[in-house]
Amino acid sequence: MTCELTLRDVRSVARIVNLAHRFNCRCTHIAATVGESATSASFAFDGPAIALTRLRAQIDRILEYETVA
Repeated sequence: MTCELTLRDVRSVARIVNLAHRFNCRCTHIAATVGESATSASFAFDGPAIALTRLRAQIDRILEYETVA
């Protein structure tokens, strides 16, 4: 699974990596570029299909929280 994300909080990159570990997924690629008001991040994950589905749902929750806060 790959994700191209725009994040407001640079700490969300670490949150996503920690979530992957919690769901027994492996980060195979991480790249982040910090800008003035946002961080662009690219991730690639490997793992069981159900774990990747759950991980994506949690990433979507992080993104939702960032847009509300």
